[in-house]
Amino acid sequence: MGLVRGEDVILSALINQDGTVVPVPFGCARSVTFDISTDFIETSVTESGYFKTFIPSGKQYSGNIEGLVFLNKPETGENTPATAVLDFSSLAGFFPATASDAFVYSDYPTFEALLLGLFTNAVDFNIGQFLIDVRNYINFFTSTTQYSCVISGNTIIITAPTSLGADINGFTTHCNYDIDGNTGTITGTFAGGTNGFYPDRLGIGWFYDKILSGEIIQLKYYETDDDNHYLQKECNVYIESINETSSFDNMVTFTAEFKGNGAPTITYGEI
Repeated sequence: MGLVRGEDVILSALINQDGTVVPVPFGCARSVTFDISTDFIETSVTESGYFKTFIPSGKQYSGNIEGLVFLNKPETGENTPATAVLDFSSLAGFFPATASDAFVYSDYPTFEALLLGLFTNAVDFNIGQFLIDVRNYINFFTSTTQYSCVISGNTIIITAPTSLGADINGFTTHCNYDIDGNTGTITGTFAGGTNGFYPDRLGIGWFYDKILSGEIIQLKYYETDDDNHYLQKECNVYIESINETSSFDNMVTFTAEFKGNGAPTITYGEI
């Protein structure tokens, strides 16, 4: 019989991160209580004898967690899209033009990796009409490329797909132009994209969010012993109560009670 060590009891919540459910630790537990019980319906009848008879009915489980507090910043699951600015101010002297061509590319992840929009032989009387052509053709393909743009003064601001987040920062977008034989390239660099934050652990603030919202969470208990055996319980629960204690030894502890919802999944075996 192997000793089951308390430090090997890991409390995690199952969190959806970019479409993948992963366990994120939230409890450095000093003690964990898991209680599962069955209600019974008495079936005793006349002539059943001296002892009552029963059949099992509904089952339920609850638990208690006591441990050390984590503090962490809130989880955010959405990226912020990056933007790049193409400044066409230097082209103003080329208009009016009877044959304007423009090819706009995204240089992520390689040079000219994606054509964002193009037009040829456009008649543009001024730079404003030229920018409208550029904008319209980029946005025409937005449903396919996921890139979009707006006009601001003599510039086009291109917004990258939200899914790319910070990954596209530092990459460029460019426009190759030919305006009545005047050729060149306008380039802008993507910046400002951020990736959604997924914590490596969850804090007590997250616990408070769940009890206030009444939101169900998924818990995962994992225990091991000295003989490389394990016991794991995964369950959907509601947080019933939370208690924090700030003590003289400068250690803040918490106690949380939960009520199970539905059936737990219990697995065990050898690691």
